[in-house]
Amino acid sequence: MNVAYVFDAYGTLFDVHSVQQRCEAYWPGKGLQLSQLWRAKQLEYTWQRSLMGRYEPFSRVTEEALAY
Repeated sequence: MNVAYVFDAYGTLFDVHSVQQRCEAYWPGKGLQLSQLWRAKQLEYTWQRSLMGRYEPFSRVTEEALAY
């Protein structure tokens, strides 16, 4: 019998807002806002691509969300 354990590491084990501190260094008072917008776009782009059947690696989706 094959057994597999699967879990979502991004957002579960890794802090998706860890970039907030770095952003604060460059844009004081805007770190949280930038981090939240970036994460929202990551999810939005992931959902849209899934609905369209157009897979892209999450690293690419993350890059596009930051470019937004």
